[in-house]
Amino acid sequence: MTASADSASKIEHELAELRARVAELERNRELLNAIANTAPSFLSVVDRQGRVRDRATNVAFEQTLGYDPSETGGVLFWERYVPSEDADDVRTAIEDVIAGGASVERDGRWVTRSGEIIQVAWSCSALPEIEGGPLFLICATDISERTRQAEELRKSRARIVAAGDEARKRLERNLHDGAQQHLVALLLSLKTLRGQAKDPATADALAHAIDELGQAVDELLELARGIHPAGLSARGLEHAVGQLARRAPSRVSVEVPSGRYPPAVEAAAYYVVSEALANVAKYADATQASVRIEDDGESLLIEVIDDGAGGADAMRGSGLRGLADRVAALEGTLTSESPIGAGTRIRATIPLG
Repeated sequence: MTASADSASKIEHELAELRARVAELERNRELLNAIANTAPSFLSVVDRQGRVRDRATNVAFEQTLGYDPSETGGVLFWERYVPSEDADDVRTAIEDVIAGGASVERDGRWVTRSGEIIQVAWSCSALPEIEGGPLFLICATDISERTRQAEELRKSRARIVAAGDEARKRLERNLHDGAQQHLVALLLSLKTLRGQAKDPATADALAHAIDELGQAVDELLELARGIHPAGLSARGLEHAVGQLARRAPSRVSVEVPSGRYPPAVEAAAYYVVSEALANVAKYADATQASVRIEDDGESLLIEVIDDGAGGADAMRGSGLRGLADRVAALEGTLTSESPIGAGTRIRATIPLG
């Protein structure tokens, strides 16, 4: 066999291998396209500038956002596919991954061609580098229904809390205007009878009855305050928290703004302080505590600190655990820290909106 024949055979063999490789790549491309176009997730590929590549979006992306495949590419992702007020945040997130940062899933908003907003959970990830330069995959899932359900749940919890507060107020008023007033009237009558009594034994018996009835009135008043403090509705958080501090068995310093806030916010803040101070009195073996409430313009920040023994999980009790649900219904948070020997710190954040 001549040298030219050997060369031709070698070329033919290399061409056959190349054709086989091309065919394999084509099959892989078709498989990847099939996967991408049947996936429910929204997929798009961007370059190192954050610009969407031509025809680099999948069917779910195109159909949901309302674009033809030929229209999706050639634009910076954050300039077309997210609301203008969210563009800076999305740009920062994508550019962070382009610069080598880790991929992080985020909840966000995308906008369709018609201007409709959809809620998504999305991320940006680096793809294996190719000859044409680095590429990045933006992947998202529609969470509009999940977001709607979460909002409905939040509103439902808020309605339950509001209904409970209203029931507390009615019960407190009924106790004050009904049973408490009757008991006070009876107490005054007994005092009048004691003053008229001639027999020392009768006077002593009446004095004992007056003392017992006085304690019952005090207990009823304390019960009414626990159900819903009248001073909170009438005079606000500063006054009501001050009353809690004055009734506490240990010294309590108080910093509370004098302004008024939405009733649900005031009630939640009050009950956080009330339950925290009750726990201090029952379990902490503390000599002093502090209550600080701060208004940062967006939320009320509540902090109750004691100098007790610590080491307790304050959130295990039903009181603070129930309050965590109340605070969560207002889109707030409630946390507890209690290191051994360093007291307990209860923190709550309640949005004013």
